[in-house]
Amino acid sequence: MPISQPTQRADQRRNPDREAFWRQTISDRLQSGLSIRAFCEREGLSEPTYHYWRRELKKRDAENTVATSFLPIEVPRQPLPTPIEIVFSHGTTVRVGNGCDQTTLETVLAALEQRAC
Repeated sequence: MPISQPTQRADQRRNPDREAFWRQTISDRLQSGLSIRAFCEREGLSEPTYHYWRRELKKRDAENTVATSFLPIEVPRQPLPTPIEIVFSHGTTVRVGNGCDQTTLETVLAALEQRAC
């Protein structure tokens, strides 16, 4: 029986330079005030490719939003014996030091959850 090769995930095949180019291009078009057709003609871009990338980046951004949703956690009843660090995919970091009480931690997490909505 042949051994199958693992499939690459979509994000492993992505070209970050191409994504950055299209993010900048779409931003430039919005700032230009031109229609998509006029902007693409001026820049020598394919209009269908522009539309593809606009949809694709919107989809990727939506996937990232879902990935940063909050999950329920158990908050200890006593102060934490060692510091912990919570790092969110969008870059926010929460450091919880020794002696942090449950009420304070719950307040901070609730505020972050409201901000993410």
